[in-house]
Amino acid sequence: MSKPAGKCVFCGGVGLTKGHVWPDWLNDILPRTASHHEHEIGKFYTFDSQVKGPEYSKRTRQGHARSRKPRNTCARCNSGWMSNIESLAKHVAVPLIENETILVSPFGQTLLASLLCLIAMRLEFLSGGIRSISPEERDWLRYYREPSQHWRIWIAQFGGEKPDEHWARSYGAQLEPAPTDKIGPEYCNVQVSTLFIGQLCAHIFYSVDIDLASKVQYEGIELATIWPQPRYEMNSAFLPVLDDKAVLWLHEAFARESKPMPPSR
Repeated sequence: MSKPAGKCVFCGGVGLTKGHVWPDWLNDILPRTASHHEHEIGKFYTFDSQVKGPEYSKRTRQGHARSRKPRNTCARCNSGWMSNIESLAKHVAVPLIENETILVSPFGQTLLASLLCLIAMRLEFLSGGIRSISPEERDWLRYYREPSQHWRIWIAQFGGEKPDEHWARSYGAQLEPAPTDKIGPEYCNVQVSTLFIGQLCAHIFYSVDIDLASKVQYEGIELATIWPQPRYEMNSAFLPVLDDKAVLWLHEAFARESKPMPPSR
């Protein structure tokens, strides 16, 4: 019996192709000099987690991390709306990646937020089976070409020396369950991603179950909001700057500051 055809994780269509997680145009501005990269799952560096997560694993893969091309999206999505999001965001993203001073309009901030949201969604399928982002969220981005109200996205300038050592980090979490909720890594309702692309740092937060405006606050960490759209121009010369020491601290801040979950049952 032949194996059933895989379905696109965004539209449910068949005819899967290898789709890049990162826009191809990044190769024009950032050299891919690394011969390999490490893919690590189930590890926090700034605190000891007291709850069960995915089993720890660390694998060395060939090529730069930007070369990952999972076969989980169809040709229609890859060459259609995904390509459209990547192309439209390029004129905003490239100057920020290369640390050029620009004024980013509210519309430009939406374009950039859409690209970062798409990358975060695709990263989730490389994260050891934990899924926090619902199919409805992927549909929203596909239909409207912008994140829903369940996302918050910030950017900063990366002032460290080794962006390739950070590149992309992502984790799922389960927050504040109701008494009747099931508990465990397979029931995550939060997704956090932190990206370092050249000199651009992006911190991306998703949850349908908490008030993002009031509860996502990191003490001592300054970031610039691009989603929800602040409705004013942003001068990139005044973006907050993060060094190498702030990288892990930022990415793990939400998990580190959250209250422990009750034991799994």
